[in-house]
Amino acid sequence: MTLLVDSLRLLRARVLFWITLAISALAAVLYLSIGFNPEGFSMLFGAVNVKNEMIRSGSEYAELFYLGIFSKFVVGLWLSWVAVGLALISCAPIFPDFMSEGSIGIPLSKPVSRLTLFFSKYVGALLFVILQVGLFCVIVFIAIRWRVGTWNPSIFWAVPLVTLVFSYIYSVVVLISVWTRSVLAAILAGVVIWFVAWLGQKGEEMLYMFSHPTGVMADVTAEQQQDALADMEKWHKVSVAGMAFMPKTGETMNVMDRLIVVGGKTGFSNSSFLAALFGQKDEDMNLDKAMARNSTFYVIGSSLGFEAVMLGLAALIFCRRDY
Repeated sequence: MTLLVDSLRLLRARVLFWITLAISALAAVLYLSIGFNPEGFSMLFGAVNVKNEMIRSGSEYAELFYLGIFSKFVVGLWLSWVAVGLALISCAPIFPDFMSEGSIGIPLSKPVSRLTLFFSKYVGALLFVILQVGLFCVIVFIAIRWRVGTWNPSIFWAVPLVTLVFSYIYSVVVLISVWTRSVLAAILAGVVIWFVAWLGQKGEEMLYMFSHPTGVMADVTAEQQQDALADMEKWHKVSVAGMAFMPKTGETMNVMDRLIVVGGKTGFSNSSFLAALFGQKDEDMNLDKAMARNSTFYVIGSSLGFEAVMLGLAALIFCRRDY
């Protein structure tokens, strides 16, 4: 507990912690500024008004639209990309600074195992994300009550999910930082793995959608369609095998859609949200099926397996190194 408190104090002492906290609060206030009126919805506390017959006060689509913005833009863009990126930059120096000469001697002289020291520092870094996302979700929780009129505690699922995404990438940062003691090398390695994982997931998602079409194309024979689908299915299986042991950052955030409560029902429909936003028909979209193509157990379990391997290697190097 003393080590965790010490890690929290070190994070609070970093200027980037307060900058990130302020930006998160500002983003939450911008979300709070979105409201509804009889003619449509408004932004920036009424400074900008948008007329929309479907998305307006009293409409059944108002809650769907408001929670859709939270799920697709706030969680999907801000929390899972910007906030996680800032957290990686802020937490990357923790292990190199801890392992520097003159810093690690005192903790090693205490009756605490090296493995306990290692995981205490690691969990302490996770507190950075938990505090940031927790504050954000509290403001969003109040905003949903004010704008939609319902208390929706399901939005707090964003806290463990964003923390999980951060932990996948941070495990790589920890391994490289313990191995090289270089903050820059650790950040670069984390960014590379993050980008490769995102690119692989998007490629596998596109192949899935191509191999599971919702309709048939004109001027294409049934035999040609069958051959094309067979090829797509083959390449999709290859991509699934390649992504099996990679961290699934995007898919972990997509789990939010399965857990959030909309209109008293658990589960968020991307098709319905886009239909309300752009006026497209639900049946014309294959997005929901693609988002739920893998089970929650597989998505999080395989990603935690990757993280366990990274942390295991990092802990082995940390515990066996001479200081």
